[in-house]
Amino acid sequence: MPFTELKHSLGHILLVEDEAILAISQSEFLKNKGYSVQYVSNTNDAYNYITSGERVDLILMDINLSDGMDGIQLAEKILSYREIPILFVSGYSDNKILDRVCKIKHYGFIPKISSPDIIECMIRSALKLYQAEQSLAFREKELRITFEAMGDGVIVLSPEGLIREINHKALDMLGHRKSEVLEKDLSSFLYLIQAEARTRVSYPFLNALSGLEKTERRNDLIIVSRSGRETHVTETISPILDSEKNLSGVVIVFRETPNAPVMVPPKDGESLYAKVFQLSPIAMAISTVKDGTYLDINSSMETIFQLEKTRVIGRKTTEFEAWSNPEQLARLTQIYQEKGRMAGERMSVTHSDGKKFDVMVFSQAFEIAGERFILWINLDVTKILDIEDRLAKSLEEKDVLLKELQHRVKNTLAIISGLLNLESFKVENDVAKQSFLNAQSRIMSMSKVYENLYQSEDLESVDLRKYIEDLVFSLHDIFVLNPTKIRFDVKLEEIRLDLKRTLPLGLILNELLTNALKYAYPNEKGGDVRIHLSRSSENIILSVGDDGEGLPDSVNIEKGNHFGYELIRSLTSQLKGVLSSVSKKGEGLNIMISFPLHQSDKN
Repeated sequence: MPFTELKHSLGHILLVEDEAILAISQSEFLKNKGYSVQYVSNTNDAYNYITSGERVDLILMDINLSDGMDGIQLAEKILSYREIPILFVSGYSDNKILDRVCKIKHYGFIPKISSPDIIECMIRSALKLYQAEQSLAFREKELRITFEAMGDGVIVLSPEGLIREINHKALDMLGHRKSEVLEKDLSSFLYLIQAEARTRVSYPFLNALSGLEKTERRNDLIIVSRSGRETHVTETISPILDSEKNLSGVVIVFRETPNAPVMVPPKDGESLYAKVFQLSPIAMAISTVKDGTYLDINSSMETIFQLEKTRVIGRKTTEFEAWSNPEQLARLTQIYQEKGRMAGERMSVTHSDGKKFDVMVFSQAFEIAGERFILWINLDVTKILDIEDRLAKSLEEKDVLLKELQHRVKNTLAIISGLLNLESFKVENDVAKQSFLNAQSRIMSMSKVYENLYQSEDLESVDLRKYIEDLVFSLHDIFVLNPTKIRFDVKLEEIRLDLKRTLPLGLILNELLTNALKYAYPNEKGGDVRIHLSRSSENIILSVGDDGEGLPDSVNIEKGNHFGYELIRSLTSQLKGVLSSVSKKGEGLNIMISFPLHQSDKN
């Protein structure tokens, strides 16, 4: 198929929809909103479009596609090729569909009955959420780059001594590739000796894991690489403790031994460490453990906290408590005292100009030449949290809009019914009047479905018990002129059913009840009309019966061409159900509809 060129817009949308009228309608609406839209009608064209190199910011994906692969399977195939946000739009919302949708990465599920404004709102939210995720992924990548670019060799171990992570500097010291050492025993690759005695150094904590409880430091060590190259180092070993202070890992830092003892973080502007620290886009600071004095902050820290380095260096961390809420500060202090570090604790901060923002705080203590320091890392997550809040509000608005939609559909059907009623007053032919009355009752049965939906907290299923009770009372008011003539025997179990199947079930019940009320009791004879709804392990059973005249011999419900019964048979087939009837002259008619409790696996 020819692909149209997408021009600059609010976003480039690929619409996957096999119903042409719906696709054109959605496409034109989104274009009017400022989006560029390309729609395709099948899975092959959709996948070819993605792989063609055309820009796509979001896919609006129908689930029920008719060419062998449904929208969920297509989404899995696309996501295996590239990362792209996908919004599902479907008329199907049963649990099996939702379970399948939840197993893949997506950015929302919108019922097809939703208004275009709701869909456009979800598109905006999905695009913002995707941008926030990409920003967070970029931040994580920056942290990884910082780790790899550090001038010290860093090795992270499991409690069993297996290498979980290792940076480039440490690999250079060992003389191995990363693929050779990951998830392998450290002692197989690290040959560490005491410089003066030339004896190999062991790690006793690997044989007694509980023995490592605090940071330890050893000087005058030599790492002998696989090629025999020797690197003089100072070693710092720090435990990683879980919430119960059990050892969950170990961090070993090897620093090449300088010519003179290092008592504070290096100030040499030409050193690799200093460059990484100062140029990092992540806000970082270093303070002493002893009294909390700031030794250094980078430019990103100056930006995020709006304080010049000269106003921070040499001052204590306690002097900046005004930045944070006292309760939050007390909580963070307690966490640090218990764990000895912070791993993404949230803190609200106020700038000197009163502007508030949110940060995620990370910290880790380390030791150099017998003196302990703390590395602080602060990630500004204000925009991300703002997007999350707006997304939550958008979801709340979606529910409100869906309820309003159901209410408007109900009102629209009521208006149509009223117009038919007005027109019926102009009709003198009794047969024509009856046709108008039949049409009104059918429209009313559909209207009751939407009335039930907008009055319910659940916008995807209908309370059949309440719906049938309302329908019975409404039909009684329309067709029963003498209230003492007809009595209703209503026995209904509590069952909820999805909207798609409730509409045909309501029309079936409408036909059965109107026939019973019109024909079962001619003249002045009265009787009972039974409406029973029950559920078995596999099926829902609707039974409508009466004790009236029964069917004439000339009428066959299951094969006749009477419009009402043709409609009942067609709707029963749509429900994948079975229709059965029993009629006896002068004893009444009973009709039973049985259909599966759960929808089939067809998407």
